[in-house]
Amino acid sequence: MADYKSTIDIQAKLKRLFAGIIEQMLEAEMEKHLGYEKHSAAGNSRNGYGKKTITSDYGECEIAVSRDRNGEFRP
Repeated sequence: MADYKSTIDIQAKLKRLFAGIIEQMLEAEMEKHLGYEKHSAAGNSRNGYGKKTITSDYGECEIAVSRDRNGEFRP
């Protein structure tokens, strides 16, 4: 807590934590959608990430959203 000088610092940290949790949830959704774990070779594979801005109680944050080659993943 010594690194946080104000409530703005704490809010920024919470925003980053929130974004990280959302990204992990989306990765799990992608894994379920494709039917195999990351780094496994298969037909419809992962195809990088797109950026998306979401709004939460902590303000706007940018997250990375997985894409699949066939464009079928709808988080």
